[in-house]
Amino acid sequence: MIAAWEGGISSPNIDQLRQLAELYRRSLAVFFLDAPPTGFDTLRDFRRAAGSQAAVWSPALHEEYRRAHVQRDHLLELMETEAEVPAMSWLQARPGSRVVDDERFATLIRASLIGVAGRRPPTTDDRYQHANYWLGCIEESGVLVLHTRRGQVPTAEMRALSLAFDELPVVLLNGSDAIRGRLFSAMHEFVHLLLHAEGLCDLVTDERSTSPDTALEARCNAVAAAVLMPADSVTGARLVQEVSSSRGAWDYNTLAEVAGEFGTSAEALLLRLVTLGLADRGEYDRRRGDFHAAYEEQERASHNRGGNHYRNAVRDLGKGFVRRVVSAYERGTITSYAAATYLDAKVGQVPGFAKAVGLTAGEAHGAR
Repeated sequence: MIAAWEGGISSPNIDQLRQLAELYRRSLAVFFLDAPPTGFDTLRDFRRAAGSQAAVWSPALHEEYRRAHVQRDHLLELMETEAEVPAMSWLQARPGSRVVDDERFATLIRASLIGVAGRRPPTTDDRYQHANYWLGCIEESGVLVLHTRRGQVPTAEMRALSLAFDELPVVLLNGSDAIRGRLFSAMHEFVHLLLHAEGLCDLVTDERSTSPDTALEARCNAVAAAVLMPADSVTGARLVQEVSSSRGAWDYNTLAEVAGEFGTSAEALLLRLVTLGLADRGEYDRRRGDFHAAYEEQERASHNRGGNHYRNAVRDLGKGFVRRVVSAYERGTITSYAAATYLDAKVGQVPGFAKAVGLTAGEAHGAR
C-alpha cells in the first residue's frame, strides 16, 4: 500500500493521513503542501562516546532532537519580543587559543558557574539539590537545558547531547536517566560546548583510547569530574584520607558516602581518584561493572519519583524556560495562545505551569 502511494498509483484517505500525521508527529496540513517544509532538521551524524558513527537513530531520538531546536527557536523569539539579549556568561570559561590543562580548565569553569549563581554549591548529600544547583548555573549562564520525555529514548542510545551555538546553545539530557547520571551528563555536555564540539554521548568511554573522538570524550569526562569534584575537596575528605593512608581498598559504601557530598556517583568518584593518583586504574577496570550495577540498583527509584504532570513537564522543558514563558504571559508580553504554544500545552494549563515553577499570577508580573 505504501509502495502504491509512493509510486503515484493510489493515495491515502483522510483517516490514513491522520494516522501518518500522528506516527510522524507532523501537522496534517504538511501532507497537502506542494513541497517539503523547511526547518525539520534530521539528526546529524554526531560523534558518540562509544564511537558508533554508523548508528541508526531511533524516531524517538529524532523527535526529541527536533524539539530541542524548536524550543530554542521559541526562546529566541520570546527574548526578541521582550528586547532581551541572551546571556553569554557561559563563554567566560571557553579556553579559546589558550592552552590549559584539564584541572585548570575545570577550575575556570567552576568559578564561572559559581559566579553566575552568586552562592556556593550545596554541602548536603541530597543529590537533587546538587543537580538543581548546577543545572540552574548552566541555565543562568545562557544555555538552554531540557530533558527528553521520560521513557522516550533509552539511555543505551543517548545519555545526553549538545547543540553548539554561540548564542543560546542547548544541552538535552535523557529524562529516563538517574539524577546523578543527568548531573554528570550536563557538565560533560557543558564542557563540549566550551570546546565548541557538539555531539551525542552515552558516556561509555575507554579513557585510554587514542582515537580523536574517544580522546575528546575522555577529556570531557575528566574535566566534568574535576568541576564537580575539585581536587582539594576530594583529597581533603576524611574517608579519602583514611583509605589512602591505610592503603585500603575502595569499597562501594565508602565511595558512595564521599561522592554524595558532591552529588555524583561512586563510579564517577572512583574514576576521579584514579585521575588524582589515589586509586589504581586496574582496580577501576575490575570493579566498574559491580559499582555500576550497585549504582543502578540504588538509583532505580529515581525513575519513578511521581506522576505529577506539571512537575514532569517543567523538568522536560527546563524550569528556566518555563519561568520565562509564564512570566511573559503574566506581564502581558505574550498571549495565552503563544504561552501555550511555547509550553506545548493547552491554554487552560498555563496557570498549572506557573504554580509548578513557584509563580502565582501576582508574583509572575515581576519575575524573570
